[in-house]
Amino acid sequence: MQASDKSAPSLGLALRWLAGLVVVLALGASFTELAEDVWFREGFVWDAPLILALHQLSQPWLDTAMRIITQTGEGGAIALALVLGGWFLWRRRRLDAATVVISFVGAAAINTVLKLLLARPRPALFPPLVAESGFSFPSGHVTAAVAVYGLLAVFLWWQRHRAWAIASGAWVLVVAVSRIYLGVHYPSDTLGSLTFATLWLLMVFAVRAWYARRGEQASGAAAGRKGPPRGELEPRMRDSSS
Repeated sequence: MQASDKSAPSLGLALRWLAGLVVVLALGASFTELAEDVWFREGFVWDAPLILALHQLSQPWLDTAMRIITQTGEGGAIALALVLGGWFLWRRRRLDAATVVISFVGAAAINTVLKLLLARPRPALFPPLVAESGFSFPSGHVTAAVAVYGLLAVFLWWQRHRAWAIASGAWVLVVAVSRIYLGVHYPSDTLGSLTFATLWLLMVFAVRAWYARRGEQASGAAAGRKGPPRGELEPRMRDSSS
């Protein structure tokens, strides 16, 4: 019974690592396939029909709503990252503050490099509803949304605020839809951002977990070197003297 009890946690850990590996490989393969087609200018047969189908839903009130929503993937994401980082620093949670900064800054840097490397022109199927410059693949707004709202969703999930966590994660998809609706990105641009930014976020949390575990082990080793508290030694000293 004891052997089976000890093997159960290790089996659960192995299964979690296996599931994580499958997710990482799937995300990596999906992004590689998308980036390869963009690099060779092969295009995607589903891009134009999807962007045109969303454009047919255009209404003045919906145009305004989508313009507001899309800003949450740029200025809104930056503001939220600053608020989260500042709040974690105020609570002396330096590791969490560093996680926010690395997630956002790293995702933005990688996104910029990919845009310059792949140099995909923006859609020209209809006049876009907002002015944008630069290249199209991957979407910077969606990348920022994953790096900030996706990260917030994980923190909320850990705190058992499940409904808010799901809402924060779902908001990433809302931002992605707004970019397609406004005519500034192909669906494949947003899908590319979702895959690579999620992969980056998983890597950030994996490194965070490793660093936190390392810190706990170092703290435990330091506590062990100090020996038992003074109060535990005094009775033994009195016994030996008597």
